[in-house]
Amino acid sequence: PMFKRKPIGRRHIKVCRTLSCALVGGYKTCDTLKQEFNTGLNEISPDGEVTIEFVECLASCGSAPVALINDELVENIAISDVPAIVDQYK
Repeated sequence: PMFKRKPIGRRHIKVCRTLSCALVGGYKTCDTLKQEFNTGLNEISPDGEVTIEFVECLASCGSAPVALINDELVENIAISDVPAIVDQYK
């Protein structure tokens, strides 16, 4: 999964979709990020900056939901936190 066959955005956001993240809002977090960046899964945002991917476990189940943005692990993401995350990476 680390090798890409087509280009991705400059910012690569991987949102965990496994059970512990799913139970506390991982799917809603992913949907909200897609809306905020105006992109679909595994696509490049219109500005060329962001690609969002729904991935298997990021090994931080105790602090779910989590996302890996480039090399930074973002933990305990509440839906209300998403606009600040978006502002940081836009």
